[in-house]
Amino acid sequence: MTRPEGEYHPKQKRADEKKSRLLDAALELFSSEGYHGTTAKAIAAQAGVATGSFYRYYRDKKVVFMAVCLRMEEKLGSRIFELGEQMRSEGRPEHEVLAELIRFAVAGHEHHKTFHREVLAMQIQDPDVGAWCRRREARLVAALLAFLRPMRSSYRVDDLEAAAEMVYYAIEEAAHRAVIFDSPVGQERLVRELQDMLARYLFA
Repeated sequence: MTRPEGEYHPKQKRADEKKSRLLDAALELFSSEGYHGTTAKAIAAQAGVATGSFYRYYRDKKVVFMAVCLRMEEKLGSRIFELGEQMRSEGRPEHEVLAELIRFAVAGHEHHKTFHREVLAMQIQDPDVGAWCRRREARLVAALLAFLRPMRSSYRVDDLEAAAEMVYYAIEEAAHRAVIFDSPVGQERLVRELQDMLARYLFA
């Protein structure tokens, strides 16, 4: 008998729940103990599963580290662009949409600040993590470009592809300084100036 679309097999559901618990545990331990201070055994114990279950789903702790990064990317990225599309559907001016996306993206770094610091360190220390992070950045820049493209007539820039990359890295660097590294200027002031700078850059 054909299973209704979307219905989980009980084994698959249990497997997904275990993987989710492992990712939750890994995020907590990488944040508190750092990458090098965390072991697969500790992650499994924190998740309440056998160490063998960890290796059933993840080859090693580096793989689970990048899986945690991917889950955070998917959650934050989808929410940002959903917010932007909602504002556009409400008829909000494009500069207001941009300003809200900047505020939201920077604020997103407030969650798990110590994990974000660990990611920044690991992408320098480990070639595999560094390569993965560059691919992640390419995906996010492409998503931002796709979001900007339908309204390109609103922008004064000629090279929208290069502009999307500039906007992405400006937001990332400001978020790192404002949130992760606790800028003495303060998050609110940095975000306000970033919004003004990018509005002047993009809009006629």
